Amino acid sequence: MLKSWFSRPNKAAPTPTPATAIPPIYAPLFRADGTLRADQFERQVVPILEQVRKVASDADFQALLATITAALGRAANTRFPLDRPGADYRRFETIYNYAVIVVITTQWWLHHHKRGLEALEDTLTTAIPAEGLARLKREPAVWQDIRACITGEAADGGLRQVAGIHWQPAAPAPSGTPPIPPSVSAPQPSTNKRCERFLTPHRSQWANPLTKGWVLVETIREGLRDGSLPYNRKQSWVQVDREGRTFLQVPEVFEWCYERLDPDVPPKTLVNQFGRLNICTRTRKGQNLLRGGRRNQKAYQQGFVVEDPSLFWDGEPPADQFYIRHLTRHGFGQSLQSPPDSAA
Repeated sequence: MLKSWFSRPNKAAPTPTPATAIPPIYAPLFRADGTLRADQFERQVVPILEQVRKVASDADFQALLATITAALGRAANTRFPLDRPGADYRRFETIYNYAVIVVITTQWWLHHHKRGLEALEDTLTTAIPAEGLARLKREPAVWQDIRACITGEAADGGLRQVAGIHWQPAAPAPSGTPPIPPSVSAPQPSTNKRCERFLTPHRSQWANPLTKGWVLVETIREGLRDGSLPYNRKQSWVQVDREGRTFLQVPEVFEWCYERLDPDVPPKTLVNQFGRLNICTRTRKGQNLLRGGRRNQKAYQQGFVVEDPSLFWDGEPPADQFYIRHLTRHGFGQSLQSPPDSAA
């Protein structure tokens, strides 16, 4: 009886949050993110993607989803913001995932509409749902990093590196310029089909100047200049193909850098730091270790390929007879599928 006196009246059970069904097409992306509840993902991410889905072809949309999913996979192993000693990465570990989604889709919109960076603010405020926009703006550093990532004007906390964006907003057409007929402005098909397998980051997509890997670029440049790092000889670790691309053998070039710099990290870390600069040509599947060799060479060399000659050379690069598989225009009188050493 006493128990009945002191018993509290039964409270109404709280109404459970209705289960949210993520559209199947976004399920891999939702799992790759892993920081948002299903209802948050539905409110903050799905509207961004649905806007794109309305105007993109199926192939372009699937490619965009794959790009974002791969970037979120890289974000899972990144402590944002990068290159900011003392920053509390635990505070930012979820918001930067959302920032990665935003910068990739914003770049897509600018590219799709052929709009320049003057349209950036309008694109951001239009494409991002109000809840997501408010979430980003509550962290001024993150909001600034998003803008810096797209414009390339400043350090971006590692967003450009993790997003791995491979397109750039179009430059705005000069005022008063008559429109070019579609038949003239349409891109012409490439005559080198092999190059269509590869992506070379634009200069504005490179990592910010404070990223650790840039000391490796300068070290390699100095070694080429003073002769301590030989190039264009048989089995040299640095080669230049007939079209001016620079090939850096991995891991040998970075073991050489390790000996020269005597850093407190192993050569493997130096390889990773260089790769994060986003200056290397890679396949469309993201592989940035390519293979090459000289005629009658018994085995391929494997390494990074850098297209921009200004990173390592003063003036014109010393083009030579090195062949980068599937990339260099063929010069050995062999079929396109045959390696340069197949006759050996």
